[in-house]
Amino acid sequence: MKVRISDHALVRWLERGHDIDMDEFRAKLAAIAQPFFDAKLKHAEVGGLWFVFDGGTLVTVTPTKPSVSQLFRHDRDNTNGSRKFADTPHWKAAKRKRNHK
Repeated sequence: MKVRISDHALVRWLERGHDIDMDEFRAKLAAIAQPFFDAKLKHAEVGGLWFVFDGGTLVTVTPTKPSVSQLFRHDRDNTNGSRKFADTPHWKAAKRKRNHK
């Protein structure tokens, strides 16, 4: 069995073990993301990558455009935090399906 490395551990290792200033990168990313947050976007394409927002937080950056049904996209198809993927489709998707003849 291989050891798994969490994102938190990786960030702390880079920050503390290799003197990489994460606050500097965080400030750069915040400056890039701020206009999209101000526009109240859930997803935004920036330089070939997609920023995914949840409320006031940039939660992930992904190379592919998140689908409409994925309001909360998670890396590696697992959940980060407390949100879970719904077993049933979003109510708007279900309504469109019912109305489609």
